[in-house]
Amino acid sequence: MSAFFGKNWFKLALGAILIAMIASFAYKLWANGSEPDQRLTAMKQAPSFQLEDLDGKPVASQDMDGKVRLVYFFYSFCPDVCMPTTFLLSQVQESLKKKDLLGTKAEIVSITVDPKRDTPEVLKEFGNRFESKPVPGGWTFLRGEESKIHKLAEDFGIMVIKEKDGNFSHSNAILLVDPKGKLRNYYDASNPELDVDHIVKDVVTLSKGK
Repeated sequence: MSAFFGKNWFKLALGAILIAMIASFAYKLWANGSEPDQRLTAMKQAPSFQLEDLDGKPVASQDMDGKVRLVYFFYSFCPDVCMPTTFLLSQVQESLKKKDLLGTKAEIVSITVDPKRDTPEVLKEFGNRFESKPVPGGWTFLRGEESKIHKLAEDFGIMVIKEKDGNFSHSNAILLVDPKGKLRNYYDASNPELDVDHIVKDVVTLSKGK
């Protein structure tokens, strides 16, 4: 038994963490089918942070007070979920632009968990892959010290584990934060039923102060 554990400890630990994360999301994911006032009930104060944008300028969470925020922890070298989820966010951005909410009432925040490889140049190129390219002041990509970002992700309730090959296992969730900095929802970005209209509807609701 000890030999088996010694060879498989990483897989066992990862499995245990994934089960814990699924359990922590269970209520909010179930509540996605509930009435809007129940589904968007404030969960807790979102953790504060100060990171850097792609021009090296400091950006603090307090700078976004007054806006609804969609926060996503990702990395550009991700082999699976990050690209399609970022594409989804690009569609959300386009919809928010059409509603005149982007940059004034709402903002998208993408935070890399792999700042060593995700240099400003790499992230600018990554953002430009999408037809709806990041709009300054409307969609912000942030970087910082790796350990600091991983602690921030943990405080948000997002799992991040660095693997031996340099990639990362992480929760694929989009976080919804209201204008007062309260965490309102987790969207399971791997759920094929999650669509742009669902997210934008919630952003519109919270932008009205509800």
